[in-house]
Amino acid sequence: MGNAKGYILAIALPSHIHTSLYLCHEESEDFSKPKIIWGEISDKSKFAFDFLGEYIPEATSFYMKGECIEYLLSALNSSVSEWLFSKVGTTTGVGTIRWKKYTIEQLIVAKLSTEQLNTHLAAFNDLKVGKMSITDFECFSNKLMYDVYKLTSDEIQYIENQQIV
Repeated sequence: MGNAKGYILAIALPSHIHTSLYLCHEESEDFSKPKIIWGEISDKSKFAFDFLGEYIPEATSFYMKGECIEYLLSALNSSVSEWLFSKVGTTTGVGTIRWKKYTIEQLIVAKLSTEQLNTHLAAFNDLKVGKMSITDFECFSNKLMYDVYKLTSDEIQYIENQQIV
């Protein structure tokens, strides 16, 4: 990312989902590691994975790193999190959601069992190498979230039928 200097806001989410806010220098090793990146304003959850640690968020984008970030990415992009965020998030005033740090902290991300985590990582790797389509991975991730939260079929149907914005 060149010779750019300066500090930007960064979010770190360890596996126990205790979030802390701190400043990171963009030349530090924190930016060179895989991370989740997202923009603040979006019509839906659009969290992305930076596999190679090549991207540095700009002024209205953020990043998080830590353990189990592959799972956290899936959890944040799931229908469950999008529905939950629609209840705690703020909007721009014209209906677009603001994916702010303080509201993302309010999302509850359940911890996976070892078996669930291994299954998820296998699917994530299949997606990464092109053995699984994005659509299939989204379906897999949503089903995993429904199972983790032990949602009933009525609750799943309610979430899937909601107009988020």
